[in-house]
Amino acid sequence: MIYDKAMDASPGRFEVIQLSEFTTWGIGGPSASIAVNSPDELIQTVELLSIRSIPWVVMGRGSNTLAPTEGWHGVVIFLRGAFSEFSFDGSVISAGAGAHLPGLAGTACSRGLTGLVFAVGIPGTVGGALFMNAGAYGSSISDFVEEVRVLRPDGSIDYLTSEGCGFGYRSSLFQKNGSIILGTVLKLSEGFRSGNELRREAREILQLRREKFPLHAPNAGSVFRRPDSGPPPGKLIEDCGLKGYRMGGAMVSTVHANFIENTGGATSSDVMNLIDHVVEKVRQASGITLKREIRQLGEEI
Repeated sequence: MIYDKAMDASPGRFEVIQLSEFTTWGIGGPSASIAVNSPDELIQTVELLSIRSIPWVVMGRGSNTLAPTEGWHGVVIFLRGAFSEFSFDGSVISAGAGAHLPGLAGTACSRGLTGLVFAVGIPGTVGGALFMNAGAYGSSISDFVEEVRVLRPDGSIDYLTSEGCGFGYRSSLFQKNGSIILGTVLKLSEGFRSGNELRREAREILQLRREKFPLHAPNAGSVFRRPDSGPPPGKLIEDCGLKGYRMGGAMVSTVHANFIENTGGATSSDVMNLIDHVVEKVRQASGITLKREIRQLGEEI
């Protein structure tokens, strides 16, 4: 089977999952996986896989990931236990990479801390948000980063300032340097707005997302990054008449054209073929080449 090499590397340590159950697109075949609860467990796991030349990837909620329908021959690592925790000290938040981002943002709002209200509707983990520098409504998580703790490829643990993370629009140094995000310290503002006001704004943001985005169907959020200049991707795609365009079970959403829905039984090939079709049609019509925001499992950027 596709996962045999990983399973043979350490019998009883890994388990087989269906990737479709761990990605918001609901697409993906079998893969070996492991849940780690501490940095030591993570280090031991990565060392073992590296020695055996088995590819691996750390995955959060799978909200920005396209997994292959045929399965993946590597190991998916999930950060659990202490990695899932977060705590507050006044306006300072310490959070593990596996912490649930909407839950953290909602708790911050309840405490009257401003800044993270934009994140209440972004599915995913804190680590995933840092990796992609997730953002919405004019804010990004990098705006509030004081420090990020990482596991470097050489096995050492390091602490980076926000400037050292190389944050950009939907990008960070972590997408290229092989470091694993372990946790972060965020600094918010307090005392300007009440918890009730922030919770009301959070509810408004969630309602706006329900109206603007196809939350009724499996999807992975925005498929394409905003170009450096020109209209946003959704407008470019809509202007090409591609809303509702299908390939297999994958469809350009009729609600928002920068989303691709799994209408039922979509394969990873359906999605990638549709992405390629959209890119080509937009390039022909506007001269703009759209760049993907979503990632294929295990790919290098």
